Amino acid sequence: MPRTTLSLVLVAAATTVLVDAKPEYVARVPNGANVNGVAALGHVDPSGGGDNNAFGLKFRSVGETWTRDLCMDDSDGDGQTNGHELGDPCCEWVQDTNAVLRWTTGLSHPGDALSMSDASLWEGLDCDMTGMPNLTTPNATTDDVGATSPDETGSTPLGPDQTDDPAAPTSGATSLAVPAIFSTIAFGAGVAAFFM
Repeated sequence: MPRTTLSLVLVAAATTVLVDAKPEYVARVPNGANVNGVAALGHVDPSGGGDNNAFGLKFRSVGETWTRDLCMDDSDGDGQTNGHELGDPCCEWVQDTNAVLRWTTGLSHPGDALSMSDASLWEGLDCDMTGMPNLTTPNATTDDVGATSPDETGSTPLGPDQTDDPAAPTSGATSLAVPAIFSTIAFGAGVAAFFM
């Protein structure tokens, strides 16, 4: 009997962890693992699974990658771009090549209109773009902006970082570490349950 109970507990634990956001999606958006109380930014249920919210639908429509189009969009219609809500108001973040973020706290959910970031975070920020924060960095030339070509979805992936500011905040490994830990725990629990 205790062995059966332990097996059930392990299976339940594995299932609970697996409902969490998929690590590959969390890592594809800036601060993907840093929005308080939200494990799955692209789902109506913030713990994951089920229907996609407006942000998740837009994310899918641009090829499940962070693009300038997705960054500048206001998926939830709250008046703040997805980039503003996720700490990338200048649309500078690029997975694997540019982890620079303007902030990593005070974030909001880009798929929930009731969740909004504090506008003081970007007060006075100039990203050199009409009404929007600058898409370039101080070292970029106008030839660099938009130098990437549209992908098969029609969206232009963000280009590499041009900044040499070592003090600029970055997303670090946190975005990847948390989901990886959950996945490892889930895998271990599943294997243990199988052999019980």
